[in-house]
Formats: sequence, C-alpha cells, structure tokens
Amino acid sequence: MEYTFSFGKQFANEFKNYPQNQQDAILDFLDIYEVHGLEDFKLYKGKIAFSWKGLQYTDPVYKYAKSNDLWHAHIGIPNFRKSDYGRYYTSDMILHFQWVDRGYVIKVVDITPHYKADRQFWLPAVNYLK
Repeated sequence: MEYTFSFGKQFANEFKNYPQNQQDAILDFLDIYEVHGLEDFKLYKGKIAFSWKGLQYTDPVYKYAKSNDLWHAHIGIPNFRKSDYGRYYTSDMILHFQWVDRGYVIKVVDITPHYKADRQFWLPAVNYLK
C-alpha cells in the first residue's frame, strides 16, 4: 500500500513561515504516515483522534468536523505530555488533517493550539479546507 498526503492550499502557503520545530514535527508525523498510514495509532507518540469526538451529533461543531472528515494529531509542540487517560501523549499544538473514508490519503490543513482561550476545541476555518 502506498500512503500519500497533500497540503491544503492555505497550509502550503504558510508552511514555509512556520518555526523550524513546527516544520520538523509536521514532517516527522508525515514520515511515519508515509510508511505506516493510520492503521495503527500506537506507532505515533502523540494522540490521534477524530475531531468530532465527544460532541453531540446536533452540535454544529460535530457537523462541521464530521462532514469535513477532520482529524487531529498531537505533534509534541512545545513538548509531549503523558495523558492521564491512556498510553498516549498530548501536546498544546495539534495538526489538523482530512482523512476521507479512512483511506490511504490525507490532506494536511492546519496546525493550531488544541484549545482556544475560551477552552473551545480549535478547528480549521473553511478556507483551510480548500
């Protein structure tokens, strides 16, 4: 199997301006992805989850995340922290990607803090999904 990825247009335009540690963390995630895909999340240090997790299906955030196949991965920026809920690690920054039909291709669309100042989960804006 060949696992491939692409960058959303907005993300591709911004990537070159990210600090080196963010670029490295993103590329480290993608290096593992190209070899192993997302069939075994245990191969990644950071937690990977669908972005509508824990939300009610009537929530507009649920509808937005699910209808756009949004997932996220903790990539260790500024560092990894052991989670209180399992074997995985979390971090303040997450990488957002679209994983349509859980296939062999993902589209990386944004990197953001995990939460906004009001503790709401951060999702990429519509222009990042193009």
